[in-house]
Formats: sequence, C-alpha cells, structure tokens
Amino acid sequence: MLIFSDDFARMQNYESYTKTQNEQKQMKYKLLSMVESVFGDSYARLKPETRNAIDMICFLATDKGFVYAKDTYFAEKHDISARTIRRVMKTLEEAGKIVKAHRSSSKHNGRGAAVYFFVNHPYFAHWTTYFGFDVQADVQAENAEIPCESKDEESKKVSTYSLPKNHYIKNHFMYKTIPFIKGVPKLINQTFKDVFKDSLRDLYIRVRVASQKVCQSVSITLSKKDIHSIAYESIHTLFTYIKTRSMSFEEQCKLVYRIALNKFNELVQTADKKDKEESVVVTPRKIVRKEMLPDWFQEQQEKLKESTLSINDESQEDEMARMKAILAHYS
Repeated sequence: MLIFSDDFARMQNYESYTKTQNEQKQMKYKLLSMVESVFGDSYARLKPETRNAIDMICFLATDKGFVYAKDTYFAEKHDISARTIRRVMKTLEEAGKIVKAHRSSSKHNGRGAAVYFFVNHPYFAHWTTYFGFDVQADVQAENAEIPCESKDEESKKVSTYSLPKNHYIKNHFMYKTIPFIKGVPKLINQTFKDVFKDSLRDLYIRVRVASQKVCQSVSITLSKKDIHSIAYESIHTLFTYIKTRSMSFEEQCKLVYRIALNKFNELVQTADKKDKEESVVVTPRKIVRKEMLPDWFQEQQEKLKESTLSINDESQEDEMARMKAILAHYS
C-alpha cells in the first residue's frame, strides 16, 4: 500500500482526535495497554530504552491514529538499534494491532518511509475507508478462547503431514483475497488492485493503446520503463479524481486514456527538444592572445618600421627621377 504526497498532506492536516492534554494522555495509555497485552509477560523484560521508545510511538499516534517517523528517529532518540524498533512494530503487525503502509518516495516510483496505523484508535475506521485497507471485519475483535478438549485415541493417530499446503493457517494481514491481475505491472498491481480489482486490466490496456497511438504518429519506440511509469501516474490521477466524483467505468476508461495520451505526447516532445539541443554545433571561440611584450622588442619593431618607410620613400624618388629622364629623352 502506497500513500502519495497529496494523500499524506491530507492526513497531516486532518483534525486531531484529542483536544486536551488529558484526552491525549488517556489515548496514549489505551494504545500502550494494547502493546503490553501483545507482549504479555515479556513486556516487563524489555529494556527500559525500548519501553520508552514504545511509549513515544503511542504518544505520537494519539492525535490522528498513525505514526510516520522513521525507525532510525526512535532509535537515535532512545539509544537503541533501528532493528529493535522494526522488530517491535512487526510483532504488533503480526498480532493485528497495527497496519503498515508506505509513503511514496520522492526519488523514485518505489516505496518510501513506513506509516503505521493503530487499529485500536477511533480514527482507524476513517483511514480504512479512505485508503481501502484490506482488513478483515474481525480485525479489532479479540480472539475468543476455545476450551481445550482431550483427544481420543483415534484422532491422535491421524498424521498432519499429509495435509495440503492450502490448509495451512495464514495470517490475515499477509494473505490477500484479491489475486494479482494478469498482464498488469507489479507495482500497479500492488497499489491499485484492491481499488479497481479486475477493471484494472482494462484501464492498463487503455494506457497501452494511448502509447501505441503516440508511437505510430511520431514513428518512435517507447521503452517499457516509460510506459509503466506513465501508466502508474495516469491510474493514480484517475484514482485521485474518482475520490471526489462518481464516474461510470466507461468514463473512467476514457479519462485514463486522455491522461495517458497527454503524458505520452509531453514525453515525446521533451525528448525531441532535447535531441535538437544536443544536435546544435557550437563553434569554438577564437582566442586572441594579448601578452605584454618587452621594451627591447618594441624598440626593434619601431626601428624596423622606420627603415621600411625610408626605403619605400627612396624608391619612390628614384622612380620619379627615372620617369622624368625618360620623358626628357622623348621631348
């Protein structure tokens, strides 16, 4: 389960459940009591630093029912390892007392920091409706004790090793009732299959049709990574849109097609612009050297220039005398 940036901003701005300091204290004790019931007698054997970290986690979850601080944050605050924090949260998750989700990463399309929702908090029903958590109806109910009866002799002789694998008991948090949709990328499956179910395949097909149309119009081949990335963004935009508006499935298909088509066109235009910029040849600038010349070299240059001028003057006078002599001979 991924929580995107706009959804996480709404979570942070949601109204706090606890209004006063006394209410906050009571809610913390309620969550802390839940944690103690999960650990049982072993809770008292935990290190004081670990119990202080658990106390801080429960305190931060009192307002809105979730905690999003990183494991390393609690570890550094209480001088314990991040592995200890993860082990505590995993124990609570396996006991069905918290639900784990992940924020979307700003650096890539994968998962970012973990967010833990407390099942015993009154706001949990709201977050379940908002995000569509795959939680069983009896997640908040305590397991009733079943009286143990003595086995008869025949039942003791029955071997349990012959049972098929699908009869093994599965944790209801780890077991998903909705299978992966075939033909849809893994990340899109993990994020949206619980929302759109079997319709997710048709939405993804509309994105592929949009990519084929763009490829045919500009004679270009898009990579699988680009197609999957735009498909993810388009379906997420549709998911955000239908949260506030009711749409038929046909309208959803048309909308996701238009979104994907615009994104593919923007991708192609950006690639063409980049290719044109790279194809421009930049002519190198001519470097003019302006070193300071020594005085003796400048003096020689001036003398050479003066001698050249004098030679040119003499040659002109000789030429004029020769021309006059020739003219006098013909006259």
